[in-house]
Amino acid sequence: MAIERLDADLLPKIRKLDVYARQSALSDVIEGNWTTTFKGHGMEFSGYRSYQYGDDASLIDWKASLRSKSLLIKEFEEEKTVNVYFMLDVSNSMLFGSTKKFKAEYAAEIVSSLAFAILRSGDSVGLSLFNEKLVTRLPLNVGKKMHYMIVKDLSNVNNYGGNFNLGKSLNLLFSVIKGRSVVIIVSDFLGLDEKWFKYLRIASQKYEVIGIMIRDPRDRELPAESGQYLLEDPYTGETLYVDVKQYAKAYKEFVEKEEKEIEKHFKATRSDLLKLTTNMDFAKEVIKFFRRRALTHR
Repeated sequence: MAIERLDADLLPKIRKLDVYARQSALSDVIEGNWTTTFKGHGMEFSGYRSYQYGDDASLIDWKASLRSKSLLIKEFEEEKTVNVYFMLDVSNSMLFGSTKKFKAEYAAEIVSSLAFAILRSGDSVGLSLFNEKLVTRLPLNVGKKMHYMIVKDLSNVNNYGGNFNLGKSLNLLFSVIKGRSVVIIVSDFLGLDEKWFKYLRIASQKYEVIGIMIRDPRDRELPAESGQYLLEDPYTGETLYVDVKQYAKAYKEFVEKEEKEIEKHFKATRSDLLKLTTNMDFAKEVIKFFRRRALTHR
């Protein structure tokens, strides 16, 4: 169920994102450094031709050759476009903010800005908002109209809220996306179950996966002021009074360990993870991330 406060904080900003995205340097990165990371890495079957002396024998299609009674070579063409599918976490834990923005609002700005830049480069974009299921499904498409549809879904406050299950949502995604694609998961990655990484591993075998972790400063550290604070579980509503002075260190250490564990699983599947906090300028961090990625994936 959507939270009313989100209506005031999210909608006006999302409606202005088209202007923001046009002014953003992200577009230049997407059209330059970023697209080279993916384009040309995939090969698509285009047809057969007769075998010629010096050809790679491993490309001979023996079944086709038997049918035609002559040696045939498979020919491939480089894929010229990239399919990018965003998965945006809209569960209850994303409806929190100790800064000027909810995590959901901050994440929506990132998705809208990146989607605009990718679409402008001529590639196709799709989007699913998810909690414990896929709340929305926008199939891969191109053009300005697609960006409008993405912003419309991001702006609908009724799409936000609910429990969280990344593994189940990824499993549902497998039936939505067919073929080679880049899947960008945008989430705070809070509330992961014990088996979530198994689905990440399957996803990384089917697609190229990038994670963007969005966290609020309070997700990582308790307030510096001493005293008691009321903490609430975003999914169960259970509350707990915590003495900051007593638990601040243990809380920080627990979060650091948790994030390292998440990073380990992304690295194990040869997937990249970008970590952001809602008090950061995400445009600068995303630009640095994709420039670095372009260099390491050449």
